[in-house]
Amino acid sequence: MLRALALLFALLCTPVFAEQQPSTVDFLRSLHLDPAYRQDLRKRGYTGERFDVMVDHTRQLFSDREIIGGLERRIATILKSNHYKVNTKLMLSLDTMLGDAYDSGIPRLSSQERALLFQVDTGFLRALRMKDCNRMFSHRLSPDRAQKLHDSFMIQLPPKTLAAYYAATRSAMRRGLNGKGRVQTLSAAEVRSVEESIFPVVDQMIGRQKNADDLYEAWASPRNSERYTCSFGKIFSAAALTLKGRQRDQAILYMMTR
Repeated sequence: MLRALALLFALLCTPVFAEQQPSTVDFLRSLHLDPAYRQDLRKRGYTGERFDVMVDHTRQLFSDREIIGGLERRIATILKSNHYKVNTKLMLSLDTMLGDAYDSGIPRLSSQERALLFQVDTGFLRALRMKDCNRMFSHRLSPDRAQKLHDSFMIQLPPKTLAAYYAATRSAMRRGLNGKGRVQTLSAAEVRSVEESIFPVVDQMIGRQKNADDLYEAWASPRNSERYTCSFGKIFSAAALTLKGRQRDQAILYMMTR
């Protein structure tokens, strides 16, 4: 499923980084105060309460001792082993570290936190045009285009939903960096149970599509299904959200960790 794209793009597309030394992440603690960063948010469409939410998210993210401490340890290792002298390379490493921390933290979240992230990400997926969506799944969507698409979706969310989404994002990253919280996994029997619940719904949803025959054919021949990757992503996500209770929780965990 999707990563928390907005945070990563906010980090990679901020002019303030060009002026910083890559030997420390101390500057991140005051990033929310940087005029260039704040103006970049406004240009991307975050105004009013949504602007306040994004600024506060950045402040909380980089004032969190466990998150910043985990990043400092990893950056120190990178600098020592690879001798990075170029800011861009370090920022790409920071991108990777945050993304990996998020992924590692997902199984440690509560069902409620995972559900919120999944619902918002599924909404974003539904809002994408098929061309952009397929490029995203095949890693051919440029960062600039991805940021623009994600921002255009996120600025439409109610401020409370936006704040809750980023609170869950921080929680995932914190748990991914500190290793705390029980890792929730699905047993083989639970995976079968999820598939037995979700696949019939997927079948019904495919059958209602105008290009149902093409989708069934693509499903039968995975090698030729790349052009329908987005369609299947949207259908599976929507199918997971039709389930109830524990089945729904397990289906979301299944979708977000595979």
